[in-house]
Amino acid sequence: MKISIITPVYNSAKTLETTIQSIINQKTTSQLEYIIVDGGSNDGGLEIIQRYLDHIDIFISETDKGVYDAMNKGIARATGDIIGIINADDWYNDKALEAVETIFTQEPDVSIVYSPIHNYFDGKYLNTFTPGKLENLVFKFTLNHPSCFVRKSVYDQIGVFDLTYSMAADYDFIFRAYKSGVSFRYLDTPLVSYSLNGMTGKPSSKFKQIHESWRVASKFAQNTSKDLEKQRQKFYLVWLVKEYLTLPFKQFIKPHTARKIKAFVRNILGGLPSDRYGAW
Repeated sequence: MKISIITPVYNSAKTLETTIQSIINQKTTSQLEYIIVDGGSNDGGLEIIQRYLDHIDIFISETDKGVYDAMNKGIARATGDIIGIINADDWYNDKALEAVETIFTQEPDVSIVYSPIHNYFDGKYLNTFTPGKLENLVFKFTLNHPSCFVRKSVYDQIGVFDLTYSMAADYDFIFRAYKSGVSFRYLDTPLVSYSLNGMTGKPSSKFKQIHESWRVASKFAQNTSKDLEKQRQKFYLVWLVKEYLTLPFKQFIKPHTARKIKAFVRNILGGLPSDRYGAW
């Protein structure tokens, strides 16, 4: 078995080295192929990459159309049986690839492995995201893409990332995979640590994310029941209202404080209704 890991990079010099080291220090019996796709960084990141060229099998540095374009370039060059994609501000946890290797070796029918993720903000542990049910993909993205490892054959079957989305192409890809009938395997050990300092973690990005998520979900919800469509409309209305109402507070309440409040409420209620879509 051969595992290809792709890291899309653009001006991530502050965090890139942690990402690289989390990959090259993984122990597996499988062959590891490491691909970095840089979008033309000018913040010193290229100098960091140069120091690790002996551990990088393919290095591309050229302007691109965004992070998903970089991912597509990496997928096109990847020669592994399994592909993992990790952004330049995230990192793999210890023994992550060993766990992935074990599942794909012992369970050949599995096409996609995914897991919980550890969330960090400003370098400090925040909480652990637990994925929601796959059947709720019709409402929103219930997984976190950096935790996903995908057989190359899935990309060959359903295609790569749709560049008409700037924030939800991973949701679109996973939903296409789910609808195509490929086999998903949940691993309850967090494979990845995820930085909420990235683009999708910013409060101002939420509304764009909601809009693109609506587009993805609507595409796959065509020809569904009127009852489900009403549920979707209500879900997105509630999501939008919640974001509008909480946005002012997010400007001055630190994420660690917000997570403590949410954890307190979750403990009191025994869970939140939103947890079925992924518990942040």
